Amino acid sequence: MPAEKIAEIPVEKLPENIPSNIAERLPLATRGAVESLLLAANSYHLSKRLKDEENYGENVVKALDRSKLSGDSATVRVFKDKIVNMVTMLQEYQRNNRKYDIALFVKNITHINDLLIDVRSENANLNKTITLLTETKPCKTADADRFKEALARLKKQAYVVEQLLGEYYVLRLKVMSRAIAEKRHEVEAQENFVSGLPQEIAALRKKLEDSQSLWRRTVNRKKAAEETQVLQERISALVHDMNESEVVISENDLTVWLDTIVDASLNEYSQKRISRPARDARISLYFLLYKFCTKQEESALQIAQNPFLQVEPEKAINYVLMSEQFILNYFANKKKDATAWLSGAAQAKIEELERLQKDILAELRRSSKIRLK
Repeated sequence: MPAEKIAEIPVEKLPENIPSNIAERLPLATRGAVESLLLAANSYHLSKRLKDEENYGENVVKALDRSKLSGDSATVRVFKDKIVNMVTMLQEYQRNNRKYDIALFVKNITHINDLLIDVRSENANLNKTITLLTETKPCKTADADRFKEALARLKKQAYVVEQLLGEYYVLRLKVMSRAIAEKRHEVEAQENFVSGLPQEIAALRKKLEDSQSLWRRTVNRKKAAEETQVLQERISALVHDMNESEVVISENDLTVWLDTIVDASLNEYSQKRISRPARDARISLYFLLYKFCTKQEESALQIAQNPFLQVEPEKAINYVLMSEQFILNYFANKKKDATAWLSGAAQAKIEELERLQKDILAELRRSSKIRLK
């Protein structure tokens, strides 16, 4: 364009942040006109920004700036790349009809989980920005149009992040549901192995009590003492076998598995695709929650009943079936987190959390009654 035409371009039509070196390689005839236009445009946009700050405050100006970004931050890109890599791994195993190593995939899930807090935080900030701009009343029609366009861009950014989270929740549920099922199978196999040992140990303890009573009355105390020692060694060996075969269920694993089910149930893009895997995972998780708590009761009772350990029975039996308390504590913490990373949608999601909590508690109580019959 000739210099006189360049000078006629309205500065309000030019975008912000035009590179300052854009005029360096232009012909001398137009370079001066472009530099003058850029100076006028920068002055215009600075004046406009200051006016926005005066009318709406600094936070609204930052919200408008945020709407101009692509939304694909470094954190989101890394998060997305890790998910894509894991999906590729899964597809390779499925194409080759191979059973994938669950430990490898759980390890990858753990690494992706480390990024989850940052991605959720970014999404929460986006939602807060959307809420702020939605609640801001424009002073004039031109500002209303600008706010509307900015809101549309922000909502698109939030949609992309929320959808990405939904993809991850589905993937994590597929992997973790298998990990939960395998842990359940381990526990069931261990229970089958030791199913008759508690009764045998109880019978031996009864025999030991009788032997010790006989020892106090008998003339041949040496023989009674030898029999007592044999019984003690046999009991110790059986207890050792039980302890060695025990499958450990950690509280940390239970929390991660609960997160897997609850997060997928809260995200609107994942909840439509998880009905079957979520149901299977929940059934196995209820079983493991119940076992986690009853194992502690059983351990306490074994300690209290062991005649060789000097432990006060009252202290040893100070264990209760903690499944309900564990769930209540988990959801109390989850609700605190939800208010932080769900932002404007927090109230609706907290109501959903409360519904999930009631469902899980009801299922746990039902499962406990069945097993106690």
